[in-house]
Amino acid sequence: MAKNDRQAVISIKGAKIHNLKNISLDIPRDKLIVVSGLSGSGKSSLAFDTLYAEGQRRYVESLSAYARQFIGRISKPEVDSITGIPPAIAIEQKVNTYNPRSTVGTSTEIYDYLKLLFARAGETFSPISGVKVTRHSVSDVVDYIASFPEGTKQMILAPILLPESITLEEKLQALAAQGFIRIETNNRIIRIDTEEVQSLKGISNSEVRLLIDRLASSHNEDFLSRCADSVHTAFVEGNGTCIVAVYHDDEKTEMSFSNRFEADG
Repeated sequence: MAKNDRQAVISIKGAKIHNLKNISLDIPRDKLIVVSGLSGSGKSSLAFDTLYAEGQRRYVESLSAYARQFIGRISKPEVDSITGIPPAIAIEQKVNTYNPRSTVGTSTEIYDYLKLLFARAGETFSPISGVKVTRHSVSDVVDYIASFPEGTKQMILAPILLPESITLEEKLQALAAQGFIRIETNNRIIRIDTEEVQSLKGISNSEVRLLIDRLASSHNEDFLSRCADSVHTAFVEGNGTCIVAVYHDDEKTEMSFSNRFEADG
């Protein structure tokens, strides 16, 4: 065999440990090799007790005498000769603890790393709509509002949330005391301080939204600052939800934003 050919393989001659009966073979180096066979056919004897043992023994022998005293003596495997073997590392398929709740992730100790990977690098999608779940900021909403042509009419709304012990009428009175003037329901704008509010009896609070601001799109700094204040107020009053209604070419479209990491909830 040529010198280069000898360097390309691990050559085993006369391996006799455990179930191995004086076998000889050449194993390609720098390749992924699978050793398979029946139980008791000598797979572990070849991989661990012969190849790994000899690779580890030769590596330890290359260390200084001072370093070797901390490792201990490693016996030479029962083999006539092995050539071309590099230093070896062995990872044994072994479970030290038995827990009925163990999974592949916990047993291999990659579970914590997978959690970090999914949390930091993964993307979350709603199982209901398939939409990517994101947490919106005030700047995200302002950028959306500013993306429309100047003069586009818009409204910033917030859902009205009712605790179990408060009626819609009581909630509207509290909002009026805070300085809010109007609500929106079924495409109607109603002042909170008028008798028209009485027509809301029997209507679910989910059909009523608090009108935070009415706008006509512009790109100057004062407009953007006003938008940011109104969007922040909508997030506060809507418990993290802000709705932007846009009137364009006699059509109304609505976009909902949330500063919470959720969708379709």
